[in-house]
Parts: sequence; structure tokens; C-alpha cells
Amino acid sequence: MTSTAGNRQSGGLKLAATLCALAVAPALLAADASTAGGGSAARAVEPATGAVDAASPAICGGGPLEILLTNDDGYQAPGIRALYDALRQAGHHVRLAAPVTNASGSSLSFTWSTASVVTDPADPNVIGISATPATAVVLAATALYPPGRGPDLVVSGINDGANTGSLLALSGTVGAALAGTVLLDPPVPGIAVSAGRTGTPDAPHARSPEELARVATHLARLVSGTRAWFCEGGKLLRSTTVLNVNYPARPMAEVRGVGVARQGRSTDLRLRFEPSGPAAYDSRQLPAAPASDAADSDVTLLGEGYVTVTPISAHLGERDVPVEDLERRLAATKLQ
Repeated sequence: MTSTAGNRQSGGLKLAATLCALAVAPALLAADASTAGGGSAARAVEPATGAVDAASPAICGGGPLEILLTNDDGYQAPGIRALYDALRQAGHHVRLAAPVTNASGSSLSFTWSTASVVTDPADPNVIGISATPATAVVLAATALYPPGRGPDLVVSGINDGANTGSLLALSGTVGAALAGTVLLDPPVPGIAVSAGRTGTPDAPHARSPEELARVATHLARLVSGTRAWFCEGGKLLRSTTVLNVNYPARPMAEVRGVGVARQGRSTDLRLRFEPSGPAAYDSRQLPAAPASDAADSDVTLLGEGYVTVTPISAHLGERDVPVEDLERRLAATKLQ
């Protein structure tokens, strides 16, 4: 029997090999992406062998996908609209369902009260929901599809700004993608996509429509290239996994490559609240040094100009922390 660690390693190698075939631009050094996979040599993607069984999930095949597209910036945000166009142009069936207003930083928070929806008069497949991103995913998947149908994949983004390292715990973009893996039955895998702002560190600005279109076009290719990674032998085995994709804060023509990265542990986001009036406080972002992290982390590789792809899940357990001393202390703590 193959060990769990072995499964994780083989899955990582398979993903790394797939990403090496997804060039961002002509003459891109795709081989550089192998450094993000732990230094293993990049391998060409092997062609699929045998036909996928007719009963297999659509994501394990090669035809159009039923994609539920969401975000945390709002259903009218430029990033989600660019991705909506690119995924449809790639031949997929896309239903856009996202918060009516910006809900950044909402993580996996859920709206328990009644949620209302508004449909774009120009496109019935574009829907705004008065709820959090995670709620929008569950509402759309369970109430807005015809009976017996649902999404094959949840895609969240394109977020305005990167989501890496420990910031993932706060991200509504990531939370929306994770919602499909933990709140839907059966679980639906996801892809969360974020793009760093271009410009300078002192004066960052949102990407132009043209640059957003380039990011969206590449992401559509990435969806097609990585969909089979969620499967083994025609069966969906990674339904509780999300691929967290980040594009560096530079034009697509200057991106150095694409690679698998580990989730980092750091973030450069620092906040405080200051009085703004009687019984009122406003948040302020504090100046902070650029985050430093492991060489193979999403934080580091994104800063070096790579598109990073990080498999994540809603599992929050800390695997590397010693527990013996904690167990001893708990044993000495009386219940009564």
C-alpha cells in the first residue's frame, strides 16, 4: 500500500510536470518552475492512457466543465468579469455567482440570514448575491442549478492583490474556493486565483483591462492543464483540494515561469485601528518590511516573478509542531 506521504509526493510531481507545460509567454523558461517543486527535474506531461469511463466526473475527462465562478471583490469587479469571458471562450459552461459588494477578508465566514440575489439583465448567468463569498458558492451550487446538476469546479478570482503565506486564513477569495470542498456534498474541488498589483511598491495600482485579460487567458489554460490532476484512473480523488494560484506583481510578459510552491508562513500585512470620531475607529495598514520565507514558498517565488500554484485544503492542523510537551501539560491539567 502506498503511504499518504507517497501520495502527496506523487501528486506534487504530477502537478509540477503539468505546470511545466503551461508556458505563460513565448520563450518562457518553464524549466525554472521545477525549482518550486522541491528541486526535482521538470518532466513532460505524459498523455492520458485509455478513455475515461462515461460515469466518471466531467473534471476527469476532456470536455467542457460546469464552472461556478465567484470572488470576494464583488460580482461586477473587473477581475471576475475578465475570467468569466476567458473561461467561456475556452469552451466551458460558466455561472458567475459572487457577492454584490466587496467582501474582502471574509475568509470562510457564512451568512446565516436570508440572502437576496440580483441577476444581470444582460446575462442570466451573472448573479450578485447579498452574502459572503462562501455563502454565494453554497447558494449557487445548491439552489441556482437545475435539479441533478451542479458545478464540476469552483473558480474564485481574479482577486485584486496576492493571497500567499499566512494571509490565506483571511482571504475571502481562498475561502470561497474552499467552501466547495467543505460545505458541498459531494465536495467540489476549486481553484483560487489572485494577481499582485502592478506599478511600484510605493504606488501600486490595479491591472489594466488588457493585463487582466492576459492573466485570465492563462488561467483558463491552467484550468484545462491541471483538471486531470484532481483525478486518478478516471476517478475524482482530490475533491477536497484547492489550487491557490498567484500571479506576480509584474506584466505577464515579464513573468519568469510557473511552478508548484509550498504555502509560506509569513505575511507583510500589518494593521491597527485608530479613533476616527466619537465611538468610531478606522483600520490603518502599517508599513512593514517585505515578508521573508522559505526558498520554495509561495511568498518567495511570487516575489521572484513566478506564477505560484499551491495545493491547499481546509485542514488547519499543524503537522510540524512537537506535541509531547503539550500532551504532558494536558495530562497534568485537572478537569474538575
